[in-house]
Amino acid sequence: MGDVMNENFIITKINRIILVGKDEYKGAKISFSNDLKSNELIFHFSGQAIVHFNGKKMETSENTIRFLPKGKNTEYTVERRELGECIVAYFDTDRSISNEAFVMKCTKSDAVGPLFKKTFLTWVSKNEGYYFECISLLYKIFAELQKQNYIPEGQYQAIKPAIEFIDAHFLDHKVSIHDLAACCSVSYSYLKRLFIKKFGISPMKYIISLKINYACDLLLSGLYNVTQIAEICGYSDLYFFSRQFKEYTGISPSGYIEKYKSSK
Repeated sequence: MGDVMNENFIITKINRIILVGKDEYKGAKISFSNDLKSNELIFHFSGQAIVHFNGKKMETSENTIRFLPKGKNTEYTVERRELGECIVAYFDTDRSISNEAFVMKCTKSDAVGPLFKKTFLTWVSKNEGYYFECISLLYKIFAELQKQNYIPEGQYQAIKPAIEFIDAHFLDHKVSIHDLAACCSVSYSYLKRLFIKKFGISPMKYIISLKINYACDLLLSGLYNVTQIAEICGYSDLYFFSRQFKEYTGISPSGYIEKYKSSK
């Protein structure tokens, strides 16, 4: 990512942050003709599409980041192959982040998606200090993107069994640190150090982020109540689930639904 992105920029303004649902746009092909008044940073939670932007062809899919630079727009079309959901941050900087658009694939259960959701929830909550917190979160997103290739391949392979184990079992009531260390045949302290190096958080906080991120998706589905979602996500205590959800997102599970609806 360092080859296409300038690292010495300052975020001068956030204009808006929106969540685009699967049914927001009708038709398989969407064309945008206006010049971009802001930079656009988009995280795709689901769906597949081919994007043509100023002569560049990009493919987006689940867990991809798309960046579009502010300025002249000679071509911008989206050919949707599969409907999906994304969050878009519109913002300005003191200098160009990149002269061209780019797409970046994030790891399967990366910290970037949850950060986008937290940024969106903070933006729509409009609580005291929300604007500066959103700027802080946007910087954290860029920091996470720069970490994508930071960990050497050998170290990544050492923790890959734990990542795959978590992906398969994060909804279980209890994933122990001993299970994670054992499946990698390393000490937990070493595993934790590499996890923080790769994702910026410990394995246990990584698991919590996956649980809360999944809970957000279930809340938006409208198929379950909060008690059922807590059970699905491996929480035996509803109050602990609600408290942890609020600690992570800054808002209660019921408040999450209300803010999502009010943002539409």
